Amino acid sequence: MAEMPQEAFVFPAEAPLSLYLHVPFCAAKCGYCSFYSRPPRGAAELDSWLEAVELEARLWRERAGRRIPLRTLYVGGGTPSLLPVPLWQRLLTVIEQNFDLTPLEEASVEANPSSLSEALLSLWEGSFFTRVSLGVQSLNDAELKTLGRLHDAGKALRAMERIAGSPRLTLSADLIFGVPGQTLRSWAASLKGVLAAGARHLSAYQLTLEPETPLGRTAPLLPDGYPFYRCAQWALPHKGFLQYEISSFSPPGAECRHNLAYWRQEDVLALGPAAWGYLQGRRYANPPTLEAYLDAARHGFPHPLAAGESLGDRDRAIEAAILALRTRWGIRRREFSARWGAGLLREIEGVMSQLPPRLVQSSGGNLALTPAGMRVGNAVWTELLML
Repeated sequence: MAEMPQEAFVFPAEAPLSLYLHVPFCAAKCGYCSFYSRPPRGAAELDSWLEAVELEARLWRERAGRRIPLRTLYVGGGTPSLLPVPLWQRLLTVIEQNFDLTPLEEASVEANPSSLSEALLSLWEGSFFTRVSLGVQSLNDAELKTLGRLHDAGKALRAMERIAGSPRLTLSADLIFGVPGQTLRSWAASLKGVLAAGARHLSAYQLTLEPETPLGRTAPLLPDGYPFYRCAQWALPHKGFLQYEISSFSPPGAECRHNLAYWRQEDVLALGPAAWGYLQGRRYANPPTLEAYLDAARHGFPHPLAAGESLGDRDRAIEAAILALRTRWGIRRREFSARWGAGLLREIEGVMSQLPPRLVQSSGGNLALTPAGMRVGNAVWTELLML
């Protein structure tokens, strides 16, 4: 990783960018979670976190010389719905004071069924939020218990139905497959249940266990994830949900625009501890813990881009190809060639031509993976990284 002198950084031009804001608090750690989060240690710590976020946002506004225009906003965690309503009211004010929401196309917030209240939903409905991403994970109580979730299926269904019934908010649901004891029948029931509850977007993730997680330390036997993934790929299109990204399904036009910013290498500003951003080809990380983040705030957040890396043009181009191939649109040949060069496009096409034909589709000037190709996406990325 190479450090960038602060004077060398010029804030992106007038075009709107995306903002990710990390809430690092959870009521309890789920058995599989490797994201940075922990229970809050009282109201004073919540206040300190928000004060630091406000300072960080204000410093970025000052660097930009204006309220920063946003195209998308994503408040994730952790569990944002764990924050009390008065703190949320203050957070909404911080966002509105430091960012220009006029061009905002989408604003998402993550929530868990165990902490989502009617008062909080009403607050979001009256604000700029347009979308709630709900951590359902399963509609099978035994699987939820295995995962260490704090809600049961009934609470998840009630939360989904309330969000889906909102005149302003749309519902996105997260599900996990490959859970110990899970069957294709229970997986299909969860898929069917979230669609029936009104979800307009579905993220399906295979359970993976990092060694430091509670489940990872016990190392349970995990079922083969392939049949579950294949089931989702087959069943969801029959309900009008296209697979537009490796783990994401939605009807056309209901894709998560914030996530697409990552896959398209667009600028993403990061706020909060352990948040990652991407500005002008530089990927950077905020301090990794709340304690380190609060300490950085006390010193005025010096050198916000120091903990990051700048890729060379060739590496950025290969990364752009890999990210594009995560999506159903794939590599747009004309755009890729204009930005990165026809020679590199030919190299990538050469790698793709060596794959079995059933894994690759080429049409309308785009080069993309088929659903079968997405099932072996990691192997494809490895080949491209060797270029």
